[in-house]
Amino acid sequence: MENINRENLGLGQTLEETSPTQVSFSDHPATATFFFLVIYIAMIFVRPQEWVPALLDWPIMPVLILSAFVFWLFSANKALQAPQFYLLALLMLFSPITVVLAGEGLSAGLETFQDLVPLYLTFMLIAATFLSRGRIHVMMWLMVGGAILMSAHGIQQKLTGVGWTGEVPILGRMRYIGLFNDPNDVGLSLVTALPMAMYLFRSSRHTLVKLLLLLCIGTIFWGIKLTDSRGTILALGAILGVYSWRRFGIFRTVIAGMFALPVLLLLSTRLDTIDPAEESAHGRVEAWYEGIQMLRENPVFGVGFGLFGDHNPLTAHNSYILVMAELGIPGYFLWFAFSVSCIRMMYLLQKSRKEVKPAWQILTENRLQGKTDAIEFTTDKELPEKKGLASEDQAIARVLFLSFVGLAVASFFLSRSYSLQLFLLCGMAVAHYQGTRLRNPKEKPYRFFEHFWFLAFTSGFSVIFLFFTVRLLLSFI
Repeated sequence: MENINRENLGLGQTLEETSPTQVSFSDHPATATFFFLVIYIAMIFVRPQEWVPALLDWPIMPVLILSAFVFWLFSANKALQAPQFYLLALLMLFSPITVVLAGEGLSAGLETFQDLVPLYLTFMLIAATFLSRGRIHVMMWLMVGGAILMSAHGIQQKLTGVGWTGEVPILGRMRYIGLFNDPNDVGLSLVTALPMAMYLFRSSRHTLVKLLLLLCIGTIFWGIKLTDSRGTILALGAILGVYSWRRFGIFRTVIAGMFALPVLLLLSTRLDTIDPAEESAHGRVEAWYEGIQMLRENPVFGVGFGLFGDHNPLTAHNSYILVMAELGIPGYFLWFAFSVSCIRMMYLLQKSRKEVKPAWQILTENRLQGKTDAIEFTTDKELPEKKGLASEDQAIARVLFLSFVGLAVASFFLSRSYSLQLFLLCGMAVAHYQGTRLRNPKEKPYRFFEHFWFLAFTSGFSVIFLFFTVRLLLSFI
């Protein structure tokens, strides 16, 4: 039995340090929770209840997630101290209130709450159960497996005109079923899984597994091309750009980007049509404008969760504006703080403890001293490792950070504020942070109020940025 001392993992003061809680990874109910969660996550992507005749309309998903939850209730150790658990809980309570205040009635508010419960349970159970590196690896394999499944389905659509589910392409763009019936949703899953596939390839020690993963990576790229999603291609470019910047520096990244741009254009026939005056883009900008207007008219409670379509015929096509318009500033802050704090956790884990001076400070000091040597940007490869923190924990944090980069960029062009991909990634991030702290008790806990002003400033800045971005784009129409 592996016992690890645990400190407080979230808000407030440390737990009783004189009697630390012992965390056991051999807790049988927790193992059962993990088992049902693995099947549940696999079924998210396979979705047999939607295309296998014998299983049509079977309540497979509710049964699996409720089974995992029941076993988790009986588990001995529940790591629920991370602030994201409470931020998401507050968001779940706030969202139905906005519906009721919008005049939809109490029953509509209860329906909203019921719709959010599966998302919360998915996040909570992953964040509290996948604490070991091995379980994070399993989660990565599931995400990559789902990406391969959808890519293969799209390839079959391309070659034969129809996938094994009976689904056909839409306007030449491949799609899957259920939650992934839109090509953009497929692209979102593929681009967030790609960094995980690359990590598994690099970390694998077996030649056959490496060859298999190399084939998987190629298949995912093919799938991304078949989605023909402009947001997905931009997200892919952002992932590759951030990875190159952190590893090789800004100068080499700019040079590499010049050569990579034509390749990205080849992956989408629609990328070169991005123009505010183009019909599709025009409609999106107008939807963004309407969302900003909804926020200005209803700054506290918004127009109500899920009610954007009642005020504009076209969806927001921007996850950030959608939340602002529907939930107002308080709801947007809760959603933003929940999402960004997960990203920030992964950033902090990969960051060196040793303070590294920024380039501008080095340049200023050198000029004052009469030095004119060229300045090289510090890369991740050159940074000293965090003292006492395993390199694999840092590597996993970097991978999840890159997946978040892709999700954040793609979400700018899609109305996927409450997509399952977001909650799967956030669950992995919180689980990895908590697991890393269990393995490294000296690692600082992520306390919400220590980061409150950062989250308040960035969320406020994002509102202002979107407001002026929309005004700028409107001037080109």
